[in-house]
Amino acid sequence: MTEEVEVMGTGSDKPRDGNVFSLERAPRRVQQIDQIERYWNKVRANRLVPSRCEIDPRGLEGVLGHAFILERIAGGLARFRIAGSHLTDLSGLELRQMPLSAIFLPGSREILSEALKSVFDEPAVVRMAITSPSGFGRPKLEGELILLPLRSDLGDVDRVLGGLVFEGQIGRTPRRIEIVGETRTSLTGYAGPLHRNEPAADLPPVARPDQARKRPVVRVNTEALSNAPERGHLRLVVSND
Repeated sequence: MTEEVEVMGTGSDKPRDGNVFSLERAPRRVQQIDQIERYWNKVRANRLVPSRCEIDPRGLEGVLGHAFILERIAGGLARFRIAGSHLTDLSGLELRQMPLSAIFLPGSREILSEALKSVFDEPAVVRMAITSPSGFGRPKLEGELILLPLRSDLGDVDRVLGGLVFEGQIGRTPRRIEIVGETRTSLTGYAGPLHRNEPAADLPPVARPDQARKRPVVRVNTEALSNAPERGHLRLVVSND
């Protein structure tokens, strides 16, 4: 079961109901991003999430420069483990071990953090419409980013296969990214908080520890044991106190 929720806006917007920001722009369907998502779906087959060890660079031929792998640090923070050439060209930096938020403008980092939490914790697939503002020697860029959850070798969902594409000339670096639109697709569905106050009638009652039945204590009359004939019987004294 999946549920798709559009979460759009800038860093100054606040969620109206915890799920949806004010709408601005839906992510476009970029060919390279679609190819990365198709490969991820192929690897995961009928499972919820594939494993990091199953991601083979040969499966991303033609889009490898746009791909990256993230590792969760804590909460909504993640750092690069692998970054394609397109990202290093945009940032002008070697991105390995750097946080993903380092290439985003401050106003978009809160949205990015919430999106990463969704990817790791639901888990969910997130697609973003992104721009890089114009400036001296920097033409405005528009593109798309995708975040796809992965399991680590320990089975935790704390890795991400990502893709990022900007169209146009990069110009002077470093370029910084702004989020202008976002779509999240939950892989498990989202039912919302439970508001029922009535007890679950179909579940058996659970006894509290102070209501548990006392087991009878069996004591052996050792005096009778010592004085009993060889073939005699032992007398048991039972106490329920």
